[in-house]
Amino acid sequence: MRASPTVGAPSAPVPPADPTYKWKAMIVAGSGIFMVTLDGGIVNVALPALAREFDAALTLTQWVVLGYVLAVTGLLLPAGRLADLRGRREVFLSGFAAFGVASVLCGLAPSMGVLIAARVLQGAAGALIQANGSPLIAAVFPTSERGRALGLQGSVVSIGLLSGPVVGGFITQLVGWRWAFYVNAPVALLATVVGLRLLRRSPRAKAQPFDLRGAVLMVAGTGATLVGVTQGSDWGWDSPETLATIGCGVAAFVAFVVAQVRTASPLLDLVLFRTPAFAAALASAFLMFITISPVILMVPFYLSLVLHLPAGEIGTRLIVIPAISAAMAPVCGVLADRMGVRTLAGIGATVAAVGLSMLVALPVSGSTWPLVAALAVIGVGQSLFLVPNNSSVYGAAPRERYGVVGATIALNRNMAQSLGQAIAGATWTVVVRAASGGGSELDAPVEALMVGFRTVFGTGVACAVVAFIVAVIVRPAPIASTPAAPAVGGAR
Repeated sequence: MRASPTVGAPSAPVPPADPTYKWKAMIVAGSGIFMVTLDGGIVNVALPALAREFDAALTLTQWVVLGYVLAVTGLLLPAGRLADLRGRREVFLSGFAAFGVASVLCGLAPSMGVLIAARVLQGAAGALIQANGSPLIAAVFPTSERGRALGLQGSVVSIGLLSGPVVGGFITQLVGWRWAFYVNAPVALLATVVGLRLLRRSPRAKAQPFDLRGAVLMVAGTGATLVGVTQGSDWGWDSPETLATIGCGVAAFVAFVVAQVRTASPLLDLVLFRTPAFAAALASAFLMFITISPVILMVPFYLSLVLHLPAGEIGTRLIVIPAISAAMAPVCGVLADRMGVRTLAGIGATVAAVGLSMLVALPVSGSTWPLVAALAVIGVGQSLFLVPNNSSVYGAAPRERYGVVGATIALNRNMAQSLGQAIAGATWTVVVRAASGGGSELDAPVEALMVGFRTVFGTGVACAVVAFIVAVIVRPAPIASTPAAPAVGGAR
């Protein structure tokens, strides 16, 4: 029987000699988070241009994005555990450097196949950054300031989401799609050098081997599941390919859990999930991402098929949620530190449910202002919920496990978003076809389209209610404790 670390209360930190160190760590970690987030928007805008250059079909071109997503998601947990074992600073900055190299390889790609392979390498590097950016920030700020710090990080993510399409469009039009990748190289180089100077060395878990078997099973399970979920609409949800792929993913996950129980040094210590606060925070976050992720998928179809907006105007409406999140996240972090997680998360879930209810009542014609108002309300609710909720996940785990915790948060988000969008797309298609009597959903009458939209958004309201129940009622009340001193962030 292997010994398990005590969870449920953060380890006692040691005050740093330099009171500005936490902000130095914020700058370095925030740079990595911004670069990875920005890159997603840049590449998406460049897809049509590179598809034309390589004369590639959409089914192949989409793997430029899908290959990256699969690599990031599958390697998040191994990347977090590797940081706990080998040092968070070292793993994070290695990801920075590797991301720059992989970006250059993407820009030099002579064919679509080489580009996709380079994007997989870029995704592996992105996993090292994503899994460890938040833990770097969470570890260096004292408990009383963790919400504000994660709120600032949320703003960085939102600004990256807002800037990506704009920067990508400008670069692609001015100097070509290859520079959409090259632009990452100098940023990665500079940040790596600065990070080596500013960040302190991180402590490492002593005499613990890396769980290679668990890593392989996690990559296999995540990859197979996401491929099945994302390709299900093309292959058919009841097709042998879809069922076999998802079945292999589920089998790999089951094998992963069994392996973690039997391994002396597991990739993910399942004892963490025995802490009610930890499990409830992750479960409620999963439900909230299931709730929100279909909005970005469905809204463009509403604007295009129902209101007949041109493509150029659709994007201006889609920036509402990230713009609101960028403005709200720091405020929500401060409120979380003062009001507590359960209160703020409950308010956030309620506000998100109100916004989704507004989407259910969208008109079939007229102005887009009702939609913009609904998206703004959802953006407020998302920020009120996610910032304190993420802070509570870190608060329910020991600091020496922050690498795995950060990776688990990111993995939880990616899986929920992929599953939420896949379910929403399939539900909308089935409902619209049934309401229109068959045929293509893109040619269905407006009334049938709206039945589909209202079904998807109405389901989102129900998910927001369940997220509220888990976050407020199921989540245990916080236990009063003496204030913790500021942490060194795993630095020595």
